[in-house]
Amino acid sequence: MPAEPCGDVRLTMAGSKEQRPGDKQATPASLLGLPLDPTGVPNLDEVLGGGLPRGSLTIIVGPPGSGKTTLANQMAFAAARTGRKAMVFTALSEPTSKLIAHLRTFSFYDAEVIGEYVQFLSLQQFLTEGLEATGEEMINTAHKAGAGLVVLDGFRGIRGVDVDQQAARRFLFDVGTTLSTLGTTTIITSEADARDPSFFPEATTADVIIGLHYDLRGVRQWRNVEIIKMRGAAPLQGLHGFGLDHNGVVVFPRLEARIAQDVSNTATQIAQFPQTPAMPVPRAPFGLPEFDAALDGGLTRGTSTLLAGSLGSGKTFLALHFALTGARAGEPTVYVGFRESVGQLLEKTAPFALGAELRTALGPAGNLTLLRWAPVELDPNIVADRILATLDATKARRLVVDSIAEMERGVYDYSPNRVHNYMAALLEALRQRNVTALFIKEVRQQATLEIDFSDAPISVLAENVIYLRQVDYRGHLHRLISVLKTRFSAHDSSTLREFTIIPPQGIHVMSLLESETGLMTALAQSELGTGLNLPRRNTRPRQRGMKNAGDTGDADETTAEDAP
Repeated sequence: MPAEPCGDVRLTMAGSKEQRPGDKQATPASLLGLPLDPTGVPNLDEVLGGGLPRGSLTIIVGPPGSGKTTLANQMAFAAARTGRKAMVFTALSEPTSKLIAHLRTFSFYDAEVIGEYVQFLSLQQFLTEGLEATGEEMINTAHKAGAGLVVLDGFRGIRGVDVDQQAARRFLFDVGTTLSTLGTTTIITSEADARDPSFFPEATTADVIIGLHYDLRGVRQWRNVEIIKMRGAAPLQGLHGFGLDHNGVVVFPRLEARIAQDVSNTATQIAQFPQTPAMPVPRAPFGLPEFDAALDGGLTRGTSTLLAGSLGSGKTFLALHFALTGARAGEPTVYVGFRESVGQLLEKTAPFALGAELRTALGPAGNLTLLRWAPVELDPNIVADRILATLDATKARRLVVDSIAEMERGVYDYSPNRVHNYMAALLEALRQRNVTALFIKEVRQQATLEIDFSDAPISVLAENVIYLRQVDYRGHLHRLISVLKTRFSAHDSSTLREFTIIPPQGIHVMSLLESETGLMTALAQSELGTGLNLPRRNTRPRQRGMKNAGDTGDADETTAEDAP
């Protein structure tokens, strides 16, 4: 659809020889006081610091295929839904018919607003007259239509129209400044590397620069968005993930940036101690009387716990007990899984009483929400955003992650140096929501309780650590549970209990009197003998008849009769 002449209404571009890019008046009167308009792109407003300043000049820059055109047009249709008219000008990137055909594949496309609220116009016929004439045609057409948003898609295609290298810069300045005086927000897409120095002269004319990154690392492609420049607002810093599918662009703010901004906004003074002590808050129990008693009633509310153990030690079953105990008490609970699907969890628990309870809790009237990702090419920005959004939507009090190793691996694939900060931000986000969390982590079977978790950020940051293991005693495997660390809570420091997993009851934590005679004594002697870091050929040999399941060391071979 060609642009129509504007009758007796003609506007000239604001850029004159007396006022050009670089002058102090290049930015229209203090964007700090202008309202911020929503972009209509999920989570982009949060990253921008509230939205786009009305009347601003925004440049979306990125390599081919990064999503520039989709993002700009998604904003145009979002503006139309709020009653603002939008005009989309195409240069030499693609004809308007082809662009509309492309946009029809997205859910944000609305054919009913085409023509009245969203117009697509080609600038190709005006480019032969030069950039100045093209800019004036854009301005007058937008003014006549009463457009609140103008998109110029494919700025790189018109840069070569004028041999003067400063012409493109003047074009951006003149169009942006003139439309700003009309209260019109201008969005221009340009194919370039956002960090390319050759782009910097043009970038000085913009009020907002949104950089799209589309990188190939190894065999995997990553999409990220960065707010390189923002006048009049405080954007979230750094790279943020974004997805591009049939719904269009969805932004996933970087978790660390979210938390860092929250902390900087709130940690302004040290709170005074209350005059009266706070009332004790009920604990978050596992629903296992013997173990809960050892924890002084359960886990402290709002804390995070690492549940570590070797393969087959019962970590998932214990986590399910924790989740279902909360759901049974009316506490909304979120269970995040990366390994078993919901079908596998139901099949795994079918022989047990908690199997039927799990099925009910996952139903419409239940208090349990299951999030599941296949542990393949995880995007940590998406995972964190979905978890926090689900916690907020359900007002969850409990969270289980099975297992944290998949999340750590996803963060490491994204950026190896990011793991510790990501985990710290995740735990801080949970504390802000007063969510009691349980993180499962698989570890190698250890000979003693002296386990080194220094390479696991979550264990250093979590307030509590629970350890599960299996030992072989007199030819039988015994499961043991112990509490290695708790904060903000009294607990039985000698907590070491045997437990069983037997249908239909599920997990049963035994008292000391219920355990097999001699088991705890033999275990204590074994711990003492190996916990002193003495040579293997030492004066205190390992206790006969006692060894950890899966231990392939040079333990003495004994018979049951030799054991105490």
